[in-house]
Amino acid sequence: MKKSRTIIAVVLLLATLALMFVPVATFEDNSAAAMLEDIDKQQGKVDRETAKLERDTKAGKDQEALDKQQAKIDKEQQKLDDLLAEYEAASSSDGASGLTYALLPTKLPEEIQIDMSIVNANAAVYPTDFTLHYVLVWTAAALLLVAAALLVLGNGQLVSKCYTFSSFANLIAILLIGYSLLRVQAIPVKLPYGNPTMNGILCLIMLALPIIALFINCVSLINTKRSMIYTLCIALCALSLLPFWLMIVNATRNSVQIQNGVSLIPSTFLKHNISVLKTKDFQVMVGFKNSAIIAFGSTLLSVYFSALTAYGFTVYKFKGNKFLYSVVMAIIMIPGQVTGTGFYMFMYRLGWTNSYLPLIIPSIAAASTVFFFRQYLEANFQVSLVEAARIDGAGEFFTYNTIIMPIMVPAMATMGIMAVIGSWNNYLTPLMLLTKKEMTTLPIMVKELRGDIYRTEYGSIYLGLTMTALPLMIVYFCLSKYIIAGVAVGGVKE
Repeated sequence: MKKSRTIIAVVLLLATLALMFVPVATFEDNSAAAMLEDIDKQQGKVDRETAKLERDTKAGKDQEALDKQQAKIDKEQQKLDDLLAEYEAASSSDGASGLTYALLPTKLPEEIQIDMSIVNANAAVYPTDFTLHYVLVWTAAALLLVAAALLVLGNGQLVSKCYTFSSFANLIAILLIGYSLLRVQAIPVKLPYGNPTMNGILCLIMLALPIIALFINCVSLINTKRSMIYTLCIALCALSLLPFWLMIVNATRNSVQIQNGVSLIPSTFLKHNISVLKTKDFQVMVGFKNSAIIAFGSTLLSVYFSALTAYGFTVYKFKGNKFLYSVVMAIIMIPGQVTGTGFYMFMYRLGWTNSYLPLIIPSIAAASTVFFFRQYLEANFQVSLVEAARIDGAGEFFTYNTIIMPIMVPAMATMGIMAVIGSWNNYLTPLMLLTKKEMTTLPIMVKELRGDIYRTEYGSIYLGLTMTALPLMIVYFCLSKYIIAGVAVGGVKE
């Protein structure tokens, strides 16, 4: 790494540390708003005393009593006038002064009071313990110093672990500073001071400087760039797996725990949720059988015949080829919901309701799968393979089954996963066509778990969802190796 770039990165990190001592938020003095409640109360007193005077006058009380009541009114009116005068003076001076806050030395002004009414309404968003906030701010400052020191220790070497560790410290510091700024902005302040007004330009600069330093570090060194890419990929992988993990964890929790908040740690209510499923007549094996028959049957037909159709469009150059392919593409643009009613009426007239056939046979005509396979063959298939097979006397189906299909294994595995997921999770079509209890699929069974009008057992619902998603995970892990495997093995060079 060039020393000039190192110096620039170090200066940016130290500048970020210095900006942490600059006020980033302002709590404006809002005394006028704090006095409005007192003014309303005093106005109420004046109105009540005036109303009492009117009642006494109508009742014909003596003049001495009326004079005393008028004196009370005048006294309360004087208090109201004084409050209004103070309000006008406070209104003219509001915003002229206020309390400021900088990330360092991480101490909120003592005059600030937290509005507990807002905190109690949503304690997860407005935590009142600022100890962790202060610790994170100091940690971010320490990491900025560490990152700058490691850059200096790298001493301009082409390859050094100091640069990699510096980039990680810089990245964590950026995340902590961003969280700290958001945390300050979320502070609900009680009058007479208003909620914090953030210095947007300062916040952007405070985040931009370490990001630029990190960019300089990553661009200058391949090892550091690779480490950051691995870190990003791991973070995205964890983010992708998080919903599945939460679903599995919630399957071990009860409804009260689920409603109280999110947890990454499994609980001890798995047996309870299983017993709830049994009481609700959730026949998981029946649902597995029905969903498996439909999903795997439709997938086999869809993948095989769609690949065969794509093979025909690619190999056979006949008149109307492009027109027929355009028709297939046009079918993709027609939503299934549009044809749902007509499809049901057609199946009803054929007598195919309460049958697996209308959920399996129509999968032969999968336009999107044909499109994917044709694009795959255009990129990874050599027509000379077919010509060579024909010269050797091989038939068309023999050529397709023994030569073409092995080449298409990665594409078929990919579309097989998509087809299984789509058919397994299909809810609307089986709901329209299947009315017998013994033929319902797992998605329909899970939906029926919410039919209890007295209480919804969310733990059992998540357990049902986990059972529904488990076969899909198994299918993916079984076929993923074919997706990663090399493509077009045995291709012929022209």
